[in-house]
Amino acid sequence: MRNSRVCLKAIGFAAGLIFGATLLAHAQGPAAEGKTAEQVYKNIKVLTGTPASQLNQAMHLIEGATGMNCTVCHVEGQFDKDDKAPKATARKMMQMVMDLNKNSFDGKQVVTCYTCHHGSPVPSAVPMVPVPTPVEELETKETFPSVDQILARYTAALGGEQAVRKVTSRVITGTQFIPTGPGGGTLVPATIERDQKAPNLVVNIYRTPTYTISDGFDGTQAWAQDMRGRVTQPMTIDQGRAKRDADFYLPLDLKQTYSKMEVREVASVNGHEAYEVVATPQGDTEERLYFDVVTGLLIRRQSALPTQAGLSPSHVDYDDYRDTGSGVKFPYTITMSPVNPRTVLSGTATIYVTKVEDNAPVDSSKFAKPESKAAAAAQ
Repeated sequence: MRNSRVCLKAIGFAAGLIFGATLLAHAQGPAAEGKTAEQVYKNIKVLTGTPASQLNQAMHLIEGATGMNCTVCHVEGQFDKDDKAPKATARKMMQMVMDLNKNSFDGKQVVTCYTCHHGSPVPSAVPMVPVPTPVEELETKETFPSVDQILARYTAALGGEQAVRKVTSRVITGTQFIPTGPGGGTLVPATIERDQKAPNLVVNIYRTPTYTISDGFDGTQAWAQDMRGRVTQPMTIDQGRAKRDADFYLPLDLKQTYSKMEVREVASVNGHEAYEVVATPQGDTEERLYFDVVTGLLIRRQSALPTQAGLSPSHVDYDDYRDTGSGVKFPYTITMSPVNPRTVLSGTATIYVTKVEDNAPVDSSKFAKPESKAAAAAQ
């Protein structure tokens, strides 16, 4: 049940239905904030000094990079034990990577496990033959539209700025089968309700056949309430992302949200050509926004979370844009990959929107951070 709860909670935060892919839930819990790995976990020998809030995420990133699951190195249920030889090997490899970055790249995180492993337990040291012939640099460079042109076209594709700003509240309902349990092998049906109100109020409610969880942003801070009624707040980096994604008019405010935006190339996204815009928010890792070359609509948002083992990637795909009835288009299919980068780097979760009500009456008190029921539950 614990695995199900963590995964569901993460999905709740990942379901930024308009634009966001905020990941507020974290398996380490709020007690890990501000502490190092060795202060929270036992038998940390290489990753000393690493923020405790990044440790589990770093482990899953290493798992994905090497193609090996946790039990190759760890004893199930006793992760601090040193009974398995591969754990000692992994520590040596991790130290090697850290030394390479320190001594050869001025401490920048250039080399990671994935640099050599590419998802395989044993790195390949021999190139595939025949070796591809190097392509000479083209004399002429492809010309792309400017960031301003892409964003203007995106706004127009949504219905235009005037139509977007006429909407001041929104209620979204949908359904989702949520992967839970070890490896995400168990699918749990859930209904989703997301209420939004300008300028930056959000509340999400997720109902399964056996319990309900919720999360939101009250205009100042993000919060989450689990199935037992306990209320927690996310880590600092997730608070910043929640604040950005809570902006009701985020599609119109992208130039203000990101300190730097640059058109990089034309990429293929699910069979569509898209302009890739590299967008850097202040004090956070860069993101990549993909705008359909034909429709102008946003079809993917890619982001990453920093860890000692490298950047942990994730993306959200937007599809099936429809008019909500107010002249504004909204994506009715949203797919997150992976389900939750903080706990696992595999699986996907798709939200199917069933109804969007623009300018629906929503009381502002609905967005207030609820009182935690932890004390009551303990009595």
